[in-house]
Amino acid sequence: MPSKTSWINKEVILQSLRNVGWVGIVYFVGLLFSLPIDIIGKLSNENQPFPVAIYENLFKMQYPIQMGLMLFIPVILSLFLFRYLHVKQAADFMHSLPITRSKLFFHFTGVGFAILIIPIVLNTVILLSLYSLTDLQQYIEVQDILTWCGITILMNILLFTTAVFVAMITGLTAVQGALTYILLLLPAGMFMLICFSLKNLLFGFPEDYFFNIQIEQYSPVIKAVYLENKIFSGLDVTLFIAITLLLYVLSYVLYKTRKVEAASQAIVVPVLRPLFKYGVAFCFMLVGGMYFHEIYQEAIWTIFGYFIGSFIGYYIAEMVLQKHWRVFRHWKGYAGFAITISLIGVFIQFDLFQYEKKVPDLKGIEKVHVSNSYYSMRDNPDSLIKDHFIDDPQTIKAVLNLHKEIVNNHDRTVPDEDSEQVFFYYKMHDGSKLVRNYRMNIEEFESQYAALYKMKSYKETTNEIFAVDSNSVDKLSIYADMGNRQSISIVDPEQINEAIGILREETYNDTLKDRHRVNLYNVELLLSENKWTHVGVHNNDKKFESWLQENGYLEDVRVTASDIEWMYVIDQERYRNRLFNVMDPDTEALELKKENKGIEIEDSKHVEAIMDQLVYNQMTNEYMVIIKYKIHGNVEVRGLKAKDTPSFLKNKLDDLE
Repeated sequence: MPSKTSWINKEVILQSLRNVGWVGIVYFVGLLFSLPIDIIGKLSNENQPFPVAIYENLFKMQYPIQMGLMLFIPVILSLFLFRYLHVKQAADFMHSLPITRSKLFFHFTGVGFAILIIPIVLNTVILLSLYSLTDLQQYIEVQDILTWCGITILMNILLFTTAVFVAMITGLTAVQGALTYILLLLPAGMFMLICFSLKNLLFGFPEDYFFNIQIEQYSPVIKAVYLENKIFSGLDVTLFIAITLLLYVLSYVLYKTRKVEAASQAIVVPVLRPLFKYGVAFCFMLVGGMYFHEIYQEAIWTIFGYFIGSFIGYYIAEMVLQKHWRVFRHWKGYAGFAITISLIGVFIQFDLFQYEKKVPDLKGIEKVHVSNSYYSMRDNPDSLIKDHFIDDPQTIKAVLNLHKEIVNNHDRTVPDEDSEQVFFYYKMHDGSKLVRNYRMNIEEFESQYAALYKMKSYKETTNEIFAVDSNSVDKLSIYADMGNRQSISIVDPEQINEAIGILREETYNDTLKDRHRVNLYNVELLLSENKWTHVGVHNNDKKFESWLQENGYLEDVRVTASDIEWMYVIDQERYRNRLFNVMDPDTEALELKKENKGIEIEDSKHVEAIMDQLVYNQMTNEYMVIIKYKIHGNVEVRGLKAKDTPSFLKNKLDDLE
């Protein structure tokens, strides 16, 4: 009767453990110190002045160490396990043994899985023991421990399988390590670089929106880095399991067909060599364009960056594939790549797909969001505004009028020092969306923007005062924006309710011109659960000022000419070189005052007239106003627009030499 041969080859397993067993030991010790020992130390410290820092999300415990181990241990393990594939003598020896390739593959990957999983499971057992024997259960649940265990195993297996897959397509260990992380980061990196380039090529492309909202969806590594704050969802787990299984099957198929003599070749699969070469050229091209655009901010330099980046990337890839530097005779491949990319650039630049001119039809819009940044639309637990979208037809029409004016006057949107962002997000009835972002000087589109700004529904979706429940306000504080007066606090519910009602009415009446003017007063509302919101009161908000006077608060917070020791106005255009070529323009402005290069305002009526017109940004307006207050002698610098400058001041400034 023939004897049965065991499918498991103990010698292969023992040899593998001799080579890489130390990786598992290092991983176990690293996790032991990151979690169980750290937790024991925190629980046993009776003299700790602050609450014990043990978190429900166990990834917060020694987070940098955990992430370092998770991101590097699986890849290092794969490098050592499959090192024999990349050394010709070792590859010849291993494949000459009376063991099928299938057995070799499953043995080596099985050892890798065991070395990664066992340290995690052992630390999980220790954590569960601590949960039963100590006060750990006051801080976390068993589910938190099991969640940590499951996600850590999943990420380790995913990274290990990715590294194994790369090991099958390359014949160099160094290339395997580099390509593993490139492959893991490639989707997110490519997405980021493409978005940056499209921002430069397509008018209105919302690069920041795509990059900041969706970038983490495109790389397991980035997802892992965010584990401290955001645990994987069920969809993430399902997707990562599917990717792991796919890469494992592909690795097995590639290993079965891999030629032994492929050791020491950069890319062993012939069909992948062009993909590698042109992929590297494309990535370098995008990086080069981004670099030169950020440095010089000119189209010609951006194009040069694309060219030089693609040139360098193409020939670096050729050198890696050919394993020598004499590759510059291979110019036809680069020429074809350059022509193809140039044609794609022409298609995009001339907007053959009508991306830049597309404005949705009013009938197809369900609702719209418009603001100066996509950040205001994001789900923020601290924001009182829960719905940032507008569904009022008249306001949507005003949004479309502004959007159309921007699209039809591309030449008027050249960014300058006064430029601002305008962000549009349309939700359509058919379930689609349209997102655009523009940077421009609002004054170039003042009439359209002013028409939108006065709409009630626009005010209600951009000002938190309309989302405040008066009954949840514990305290209302009022202080002058200028000077250094003490604030006043109101806790009477009836007065708080009256003040909020007036503030809402005044906010409805605010105009576009009020946006950048210095507030007369700032009103802070302290709500329940330690939340707060802020409202600015402008110089034309007379009803609120009357309310302050009726209740006896006005004299306590109002800043008048009597609070000012002196006011000095400087023509910024005249002294632009001095003011804008120094690290501290405010100090240089005081030097100009010492040199008597401006106008000192002495008449109290004139002082208050100027105070009513001041704006916050002193660097982008025609005049700079320096104010020194009597209280504490503090100095403030504000701006003044030429069109808002009183005639008495203009005449004096014109008389200056």
